[in-house]
Amino acid sequence: MSSTKFLDIFNNVDEYKQTICSKVIDVIRTSNRLAVENFDQILTIDSCQDKINKLSERILNRIYQIKSHIQSSNWNQLDLDEKIEQLVDINDTLFEQIASALDEADGIKKSPVSTTMRQILIKPQLKFKYKIDNSTTIPFISKIRIKPNALTPLPMIMTHMNFESIDPNLLEKHPEILDHPYFDEITAFEPDEILLKKIEPQYPKSIEETKYLFVDTVEKLKIMMDHIEMQLELAVDLEHHSYRSYQGFTCLMQISSRTEDFLIDTLTLRDELSILNNVFTNPKVLKVFHGADWDIEWLQKDFGIYVVNMFDTYRAAKELNLPTLSLAYLLKTYCNIDASKQFQLADWRIRPLPKEYCRYAREDTHYLLYIYDRLRNQLLDLNENNSQLLRLVYTKSKIICQKLYKKPIFDENAYKTLYLKCHKTTFDGSQLTALKLLYAWRDKIAREEDESTSYVLPDLMLIHIAELLPKDIQGIRASCKLVPELVEKNLEDIHRLLIQAIEKPLSETNDGEFESLQNKRSIASSDTNISIDSSLNNDNKRAKLVSEKY
Repeated sequence: MSSTKFLDIFNNVDEYKQTICSKVIDVIRTSNRLAVENFDQILTIDSCQDKINKLSERILNRIYQIKSHIQSSNWNQLDLDEKIEQLVDINDTLFEQIASALDEADGIKKSPVSTTMRQILIKPQLKFKYKIDNSTTIPFISKIRIKPNALTPLPMIMTHMNFESIDPNLLEKHPEILDHPYFDEITAFEPDEILLKKIEPQYPKSIEETKYLFVDTVEKLKIMMDHIEMQLELAVDLEHHSYRSYQGFTCLMQISSRTEDFLIDTLTLRDELSILNNVFTNPKVLKVFHGADWDIEWLQKDFGIYVVNMFDTYRAAKELNLPTLSLAYLLKTYCNIDASKQFQLADWRIRPLPKEYCRYAREDTHYLLYIYDRLRNQLLDLNENNSQLLRLVYTKSKIICQKLYKKPIFDENAYKTLYLKCHKTTFDGSQLTALKLLYAWRDKIAREEDESTSYVLPDLMLIHIAELLPKDIQGIRASCKLVPELVEKNLEDIHRLLIQAIEKPLSETNDGEFESLQNKRSIASSDTNISIDSSLNNDNKRAKLVSEKY
């Protein structure tokens, strides 16, 4: 019967994927909890040092085993920095090979493009009514045009602004349009006394027994609004995509009341969702989020939605000094629910959404109001029914709601940070110039094509090209194991930049900048405490965010 199993262990590829994904998420979460700042002190304890050395040896041996299947260079002859660089390089190759092999094993690779990839081949943002503005000349301007539940009116100029054509001179005449439209309302909000007293926690019905609606039409949106406008408390979460977009965009919104769950297709209804401000800015309706820092900004960026009266369960868990602040921990602790880790890094652009995705998304909010009940009571118990701690959570939640989304600004000196984090040998003037020019080119292309900079050209590949300084187009291709789409498309431009770097290196074009940067590089290279994970995780900010929130 072993022949019917995948790798002689798993029943099918899906089981294998779920197992591997769970272990990867555990590793990310555990590594983020490591007390790096106390590492030197820990090493002074003999028993700890012995365990760390044995664990390090096991990890290095496992890396060597994996690496031996990918590259043939002598691992043992490399120093630590070279091993780190090679490990990251191997990761890039492995991810591509694994994705392809799993699809083939699962029987879905019947053509060059898998079924899943066909579903998202056309970028959703190309169908948006208003093109995403990634320009550096115009700052982010809120989409809000009507302000319900207002204490102070919306600036008149904002009620009739044209999304597609914004005059930069308008900002000089009306700087108020850049202000937070609900700052006054959030500041004025104070929780009612009823929110500061203990309550009987209300455990929800099972997901199977709970009424559910997938909202992907205006008609269904109205049905949902009729329900949530009658509620006093709602749980909210978002699923966001950032790899194939410069600023990213929200793909799905989850809203749960005490009795119903809603999943909102925010790709289809992107321009219809400002109506949610009727509820989200209503100070009489409590909105419960978990780890809302990014959610608040995404709501503003994508829909012009703001939040008044919010309770962040992440902040509550932090005030209670819980051992782990993740939603998965809260679900397990208070609801005995084992949250699936398989979809934490899923691509939420896929349409139609598979049933498994929908169930996972519902779990994020389905139990959140009950968790809020429990945390609320615990905060009061911890302070002997004094509401001070509970008020503190509301205050910290208010501060999050007052955050204002801002477009990413290009920093022409940011390439220096990338260079200082890199573990390779010291660059000369031409290599540094190439790094600087390619870094700026990458940001420009990412904005124009609405792609992440990591998609356009990953950091390590950027550094590798700058280091090699290939003198022809074929050399540029050869310096990339897998040539990114937009690198291939712009090979001639990249070639011109590299020639420019060779002919006019930084040391000749900018007195003092080259020497200053090299001095910093020398100091960084001699610092044995330089962060190893800075190079490993530079392209994994999303994974870190997921591990902290979930």
